[in-house]
This record gives sequence, C-alpha cells and structure tokens, in this order.
Amino acid sequence: MKGFALFLLLVSACFLLANIMVNDHGYILVAYDNMTFESSLWGMMLLVVISAGVLWLALIALKILLSMLSIVYPVSSHAKKIKSRKLFDRGLAEFTKGNWRRAEKLLGHAASIGDPSLINYLAAAKASHEAGNFEASATWLRLADTKTPGAEMAIGITQAQLQLSSNHLEQALATLQSLHKKYPRHAYILKMLKQVYVRLHDWQSLETLLPKLRKLKVINEDEHHQLETKAFQELFAQACNYGRNRSALEDRVQPANDLWAKLSHSQKKDPEILFRYAECLVRLGVEDKAESVLRTHLNQCFSENLIRLYGKISGIDLKKQLLFGESLLNKRPNDPELLLALGRLALKNELWGKAREYLETSLKLRRCVDVYNELGHLLTHLDEFEASARYFQEGLKLAAESATQLPLSARL
Repeated sequence: MKGFALFLLLVSACFLLANIMVNDHGYILVAYDNMTFESSLWGMMLLVVISAGVLWLALIALKILLSMLSIVYPVSSHAKKIKSRKLFDRGLAEFTKGNWRRAEKLLGHAASIGDPSLINYLAAAKASHEAGNFEASATWLRLADTKTPGAEMAIGITQAQLQLSSNHLEQALATLQSLHKKYPRHAYILKMLKQVYVRLHDWQSLETLLPKLRKLKVINEDEHHQLETKAFQELFAQACNYGRNRSALEDRVQPANDLWAKLSHSQKKDPEILFRYAECLVRLGVEDKAESVLRTHLNQCFSENLIRLYGKISGIDLKKQLLFGESLLNKRPNDPELLLALGRLALKNELWGKAREYLETSLKLRRCVDVYNELGHLLTHLDEFEASARYFQEGLKLAAESATQLPLSARL
C-alpha cells in the first residue's frame, strides 16, 4: 500500500513538473565581455545533467585506463603495494623451491617498488647466500639496516645464521657476541652462541655460558649435564696436555688443580667430572694424588668408572687403599665392579687368597673379560696352570662373543 502511494506521488510530481515546463519555459542570460549565452531554464538544466554524465563517464574511463597501466607499471601507491605483494609472494614461492637467483631477483624487485619491508631484504639476503653470492647477501643486509631502522636484532640474527651456515665461525662469533652484549637475555642468541662455542671447541667459554643457559631455560637439564660433562672432559684433556710440557711435577699438575679448584661443590660431586680429573692426574704421573681424591669422594659419588680406576691405581699406602675399598662393600656387597677393584687391590698387597675370593665372587655375579684375565694371571703365579689356561680361554671366548659380527659378504 505504501509503495502504491509513493508511486502515485511520483507520477503527480512528474505531471506537475511537466505542466510548469510547458507553461513557463524560464529564461537564462549569461553575458561575459562581448559574448552572451541565452537559454531556457529547462534547457540549461538538461545541459548540466548531460555534462555531469559525460564527466562521470570520463572519470570511469580514466580509472580503467590507470588500472590497466598499473598492471605493467604501478603508478599509485596502492598499485605499488599490490605489485610489491605479488612479487614477494612469487619470490617466496621460488625461495621454497630452492630457485635462489630467481627468488633474489623477485624479492629485491618487490622491495624496490613497494614500501621497504624488512622481510623482503632478509629473504633476499638468504636467497643470495644460498646462491653463493655472499657479497650480494651482505648488501641486502646493509640495505635492511638502512631502510628499516630499529631492526638491528633481526638483521644481526639473520647475519649470524648465514655465517654459521657457511661455516664462517669466527665472524658468527663476533656477530653473536655483539648481539649478546645488547640483548643478554635473548634465548635464541644464547642458543646460537652455544652452537658456535661447541663448533669452535671453545670449551672454556661454553662452560662460562652454561649457568646462564640453564637459568634462562634455553636448554633442559639433560642437555646441560651433557654439555657440562663434555666441556670438562675437554678442559681436563687440555690441562693434561699443558701439564705434559712442563718439567717440574708441581707445574705439570697445576693446570688440572686450578681447573678443579674453580669447580662448585656440586660439580665436584659429579662422577663424570671427578673421573676426568682423576684420570688426568693418573696420566700426569701422580697416582697417589688421584687415589687421595677418589678416596675422599667415592662415598658420595660412586660410579663404575671411578671404582674401576681406583682399583687400577696405586696410592701411597696400599693397605689403607684396600681397607677403604672394602669399606664400600657395606653399601654395595654384590657390586661386581667393586669386587673386581678389590681383587686388584688385594693382588697389589700380595694377598693371593683374598684376591682370588674377590675375583671369583665378581665372576659369579657378572662374566667379564678383565676378571678372567686377572684370575688367569693369578693362577699362573700360583702354579695352577690348568685352571689358569681355562680362565684365559673363557676370557678369549667372551671377548670373541662381544666383538661385532660382520656380514658374510664383508668377510669374503
């Protein structure tokens, strides 16, 4: 009903307007200088409407023409952004396919025609690097630093990644150390710094960094223990090598003792670290010192490696050494490695019967080549040649069983 009423109103208005136009044409006169323009009112209005329509059509045509031109060469800022985005997408697609040179060209073009984008420059730098063009890669990174201020960390991390991947470890170390000074708690920078220290075998710097890595949870407890063990293994090996080049006994042992003195109380209780220190002392020819250190710590940090080493070395007082070893039996009465160590210590004390008892008890708990050999030598010394030969044969048989079995084709 409302629509019909509106229709009637519109028809009435049209009739009214037509009646006015017929009865009164109106008159317009425009004069300028020596020129005049005369027209009826309704003719002028029609001319205005037609002119507006032509102008509107002209604007539409111009927009269409500009959009067609932008496909070839972007003119407006909006067109440039669209073109840059398309080039970036194509460049990223080529990057993922491994077409490095094509990717660099597209990404660089995208950065040149659109707003400078950090991701464009960094991706272009990586593409150049993968293509082997290290100079161009450095140029893209410099452009990123110039065109995108405030992105120092992202640029530095990318640069370090590229240096690491190309095995330029010294350069990567310098880059990461500079970043670490500015961002000392950044987890990824710390993680990369850890990788560089490991690859450079800079164990001292790694050992210094490990507490921070652990505190900031850059690495878990297992990885921390593995890295710490590896670091001290290498550091004690270095201390041993340094000491061997010195003539005086005190000077030979000094590097290892200095390293041991710097350790925390908990580190000194670590069986692996303690073993590396004691092993270093043995290699430097101070078994008595190694025996004293092991005797002090074995109750708190017992391990197979430690007790095996303790059974092989000789302290100043062999009887006291054997008594201490026997005191460990109270906590570990059925430990085959401890019984083997006690058998060896009894041999050093020339207690043949006790040595045989310890070794045979160890053998009952676990078959071991070392035990067979020790019993074979002991029984040879006691003139029990038949039993001695049997133990040697069993030891050889066990050693053969534990050897890696090669495929038939490899043995032919």
